[in-house]
Amino acid sequence: LRFYMKSDHTCCVQMVDSEFQYTYEYQGNASKLVYTPLTDKCYLTLTQAMKMGLGGNPYGPAGTGKTESVKALGGLLGRQVLVFNCDEGIDVKSMGRIFVGLVKCGAWGCFDEFNRLEESVLSAVSMQIQTIQDALKNHRTVCELLGKEVEVNSNSGIFITMNPAGKGYGGRQKLPDNLKQLFRPVAMSRPDNELIAEVILYSEGFKDAKVLGRKLVAIFNLSRELLTPQQHYDWGLRALKTVLRGSGNLLRQLKKSGTTQNANESHIVVQALRLNTMSKFTFTDCTRFDALIKDVFPGIELKEVEYDELSAALKQVFEEANYEIIPNQIKKA
Repeated sequence: LRFYMKSDHTCCVQMVDSEFQYTYEYQGNASKLVYTPLTDKCYLTLTQAMKMGLGGNPYGPAGTGKTESVKALGGLLGRQVLVFNCDEGIDVKSMGRIFVGLVKCGAWGCFDEFNRLEESVLSAVSMQIQTIQDALKNHRTVCELLGKEVEVNSNSGIFITMNPAGKGYGGRQKLPDNLKQLFRPVAMSRPDNELIAEVILYSEGFKDAKVLGRKLVAIFNLSRELLTPQQHYDWGLRALKTVLRGSGNLLRQLKKSGTTQNANESHIVVQALRLNTMSKFTFTDCTRFDALIKDVFPGIELKEVEYDELSAALKQVFEEANYEIIPNQIKKA
């Protein structure tokens, strides 16, 4: 993406041969995406789609940055991006009202999990989307939606994101062919987790971020393969970012207390990792996970994080209810 100030003092944004006006829609100081080759590919596909008057369709598994990439590109172009979570309860009229609002105010609509809509709704919605895209492509100022003439702001855009139909994602439909033609697809299957982990750790203040990021990603990959497959286990990018942000919080707490000189960065990362993951494990997986940590982070002593007040309160409630106090259960809570 390249930003230029023209002679008439308007700001424009260019990528390859596509050009867009910057619209100065300030959305606050949002956190930035880590820029990876996958992000670059996504931006290129979406900008080329908009140049041709089409929409964008990032698709792939959960937690790969589909929605965040659309929001980040909208932020770079100064657009307001509104995210809508689709489900079976949304009908054609509801979608039509959303489209009217988007084209009138020049915002972008990002429809998450678009293929969860009913098949009949998908077919009807494709006609509304085609009407909007025809107006944008031909630079018309009005189009007809829900039986009324609606003003069209040329900065508006429609994007959809999808999880694959099947493969553990229930309630997803396959898109009709007439709807597929309205969106340029971009596959987002494998985010560059090592690069993302490294950049986030550097931004949180870690000096040895490259090695620590690589080790964290290795633990996540090994856990996905070696631990028991449970429905609630998540070894994706969202869970990884939670651990990375938790590591940053622990480092800042140590800096406030003035004890960072003796602090080992590996120990901080391991503590954040165990804090954010141990509570969801089955008892057998707890010991396996600790063994994995010892293999990847050799020489790190694993300490239990004690919450004395919480433990005492739990024990008191157990006693009052005449329940047996199981140390493992207290520790897990």
